[in-house]
Amino acid sequence: MTNTTCQRLVLASAITVAVFGAAACSSGTPSVSKKDVESQIITKMTGADGKKADSVTCPENLAGQKGAEINCTMKVGDKTSTVNVTVTSIEGEQVKFDMVQTIDKDQVAKQISEELGQQFGTKPETLTCPENLKGTEGATLRCELKDSGQTYGVTVTVNKVDGSDVNYGFKVDDKPKS
Repeated sequence: MTNTTCQRLVLASAITVAVFGAAACSSGTPSVSKKDVESQIITKMTGADGKKADSVTCPENLAGQKGAEINCTMKVGDKTSTVNVTVTSIEGEQVKFDMVQTIDKDQVAKQISEELGQQFGTKPETLTCPENLKGTEGATLRCELKDSGQTYGVTVTVNKVDGSDVNYGFKVDDKPKS
């Protein structure tokens, strides 16, 4: 079974940024300070209404390693959202990274559960997702549905991103996990 749903994101799109990282004293590996990441998010990203962020908080520095990531919290007006920051490449001391809004994992699970409830007259006992869904076309997430003593995988895929609208679908596995 494949279904589609749409979630309005606070941010418009993914943005790539390049900054010069400060070398860590012990390893010589570049990193980007959390203050620099926060500044880039405030400078480059806006809410769905076009307003700049009121505040951004990142938990730590961004390691200068391809694939390293952190999740920062962005507040625009009364809305709080998560921005995923992922290192895409390193060129000497220059660290390039993408910034993209994510849809909260609990919100994804809730929307899927509600849609299944509408289709079948009852919601699954539980539906959980291990992480937030990145708001970029083609992004996927594997969630888990439990009902009547059976456990099924659920694949969630972002089909289209149009401004602040993220259209994603989900497919429940045909057979339960062994």
